Amino acid sequence: MAAYRLDNPFPEYGYFGSEYFCDREQETEQLTKALLNGSNVTLMAPRRIGKTGLIHHVFERMKAKDKRVQCFYVDIFSTKTFDQMVKFIANAVMGKHPITGMPTFSFTIAPENARQTLQQVFEYMKESELPCYLAIDEFQQISTYNEIGADAFIRSIIQFVPNVHIIFSGSQQHLLADLFMSPKHPFFNSSQIMVIKEINIDRYRDFANGFFARQKRAIPTDVFAYLYQTVDGQTWYIQKILNRLYRNPDEEMTEKAVLNAINTIIAEQEITYQSYYHLLTENQARLLTAIATQGTVSAPTASEFIHRYRLPAPSSIKQAVSSLIEKEFLYHDPQRGYMVYDRFFGMWLKRLA
Repeated sequence: MAAYRLDNPFPEYGYFGSEYFCDREQETEQLTKALLNGSNVTLMAPRRIGKTGLIHHVFERMKAKDKRVQCFYVDIFSTKTFDQMVKFIANAVMGKHPITGMPTFSFTIAPENARQTLQQVFEYMKESELPCYLAIDEFQQISTYNEIGADAFIRSIIQFVPNVHIIFSGSQQHLLADLFMSPKHPFFNSSQIMVIKEINIDRYRDFANGFFARQKRAIPTDVFAYLYQTVDGQTWYIQKILNRLYRNPDEEMTEKAVLNAINTIIAEQEITYQSYYHLLTENQARLLTAIATQGTVSAPTASEFIHRYRLPAPSSIKQAVSSLIEKEFLYHDPQRGYMVYDRFFGMWLKRLA
């Protein structure tokens, strides 16, 4: 249960307890079993689909069942160097939530002693003899560090801490797949791979209507289907729209109400989207706008697509695709094709066109 009751039961950020967490029963059980049975887990999912919430949900469940369990979460997305990553992990384990009954020690994290500090942090957890679970979110960042052998060093440490199990989580699936599924990398075959998909539409609708019942309202099946499909079932976008709908308790639940909520959100982000757009080169902007207009594109270098949207040569498109994926403006789903990563930004681009 959440520590307090939310005025709006559809939070846009953060984890507020199982009451406000939709479904993921199968994923929760799968991740919990893997950790309790001694496996490290590589958790892959596009950004904003709910992997961080799942991690916190699993940690809450595990701590509720066993008071000895120690859970630590760290997001290293903003780190640029190995020593910055070490600082984040050390602060998560030793700073905000030191293990009860264990002595603390001081440390100075500089590039020359980052490896020693990381060893100390894991030794600290090992000596506690308590079941420790560490989630390192956006773990693919280590592939951008200049530090040579960072992945090999981390692997060498975690092999010798039997009471510590790790969730390596990330949103750039191609980078995570290379780190954990390629024989050329130290993490090859070192963890259980787990991929998070969209929440079932019927379960999500029932979850939402459980809260709208407080307002004596309900989202009709066809209206929720419109909402869900408009944002491809992506959790964060659904939550944001539901949050706006909940703010207007007297509004009838129609497709128009959903569209009004979306328009409000896009208007709030107008300046941000303009900034995004101006960061793009001309070729990138033209390609991203074309993909936004079409929705999904299976082959952006195909002559028919290029001709329809008057795009430059395939070689230029290929370069733009690579850059847009790296910057997370574009996302590639193996089954569906290429799409604008931020669904609301994609809608803004489509209107711009």
